[in-house]
Amino acid sequence: MNELKASVIVAMFNGEATIEKTLNSLLAQTYNKFEIIVVDDGSTDSSTKIVEKYLKEDRVKYIYKQNGGVAAARNTGIENAGGDIIGFCDQDDLWKPEKLTEQMKVFNDNAHIGVVYSWIEVDREGMLSESHPCFEGDCFKALLMQNFISCCTGMARRDLLLEIGGFDESRELHGVDDRHVWLRLAKITSFAVVKQVLATYVIHGANYSLNEEKMLKADRVCIEKILQEETLSAIEKSWCSEAMFKVYLHYANNFFYINEVRNCALCLLDAWGIKKYRLDLLIASLILSVAPSSFIKGLKRVKQLLKGVSK
Repeated sequence: MNELKASVIVAMFNGEATIEKTLNSLLAQTYNKFEIIVVDDGSTDSSTKIVEKYLKEDRVKYIYKQNGGVAAARNTGIENAGGDIIGFCDQDDLWKPEKLTEQMKVFNDNAHIGVVYSWIEVDREGMLSESHPCFEGDCFKALLMQNFISCCTGMARRDLLLEIGGFDESRELHGVDDRHVWLRLAKITSFAVVKQVLATYVIHGANYSLNEEKMLKADRVCIEKILQEETLSAIEKSWCSEAMFKVYLHYANNFFYINEVRNCALCLLDAWGIKKYRLDLLIASLILSVAPSSFIKGLKRVKQLLKGVSK
């Protein structure tokens, strides 16, 4: 059987501090049939000169474009890819050497599988943790309820990415544009997971995903865009409503944790708007709207104490 070729797209913008380490991890792959496409999204630092050192490698390609955001950079990579399967690795993330070998094996052996992802290691300023999602097959509902695929682990067939029109380049989706892609792909293909940690997602101060307010807006827009899909059934629309409810609760908790009480109260109010019988959410929202900050801090201390007692 003829092995499929992989194209790894590296969206880069001012990545001088990390791009060398990322490219080294990609070039260390044990799978041989692949190319690396670095899409420079208008960098103004020295990252371009760093990438130039790698262009002596036949498998490394470089494309420069005007700044348009990570989704636009990924689309440029997809358009110029020569591979059957597309993977994504941002300028500060890392791949384990066996990543392509393990994931391409699934694609090579299963023509009906359109997306393959893996388990992930998260590096938060040197503190390591792992995520082990195991959803397979029809993953549309699961993806609505939980964004469990880190972009640096997901790989998809190029023809399917082209079929859905690639990434939505709307700035308002920035931060969850990959989730939006997985959701649309889940409507037309089956997913598989390799139950191994095959990539490292690096979290640092520059990560967009640390901005809770912008991420809330992006997650909300993502679900609203999915709701506009003409092929959605009544049950799938109800799943979208449940997903939006979960989004509001998720960010309410995050806002409470970082002492953004007003935003927490607004999220609880929006969640109550979806499930009006949840009067506890309405009451909590009203209390948080008028409570002094000293009360909130005391409440958080009580929660911490109770958490400690329960261990």
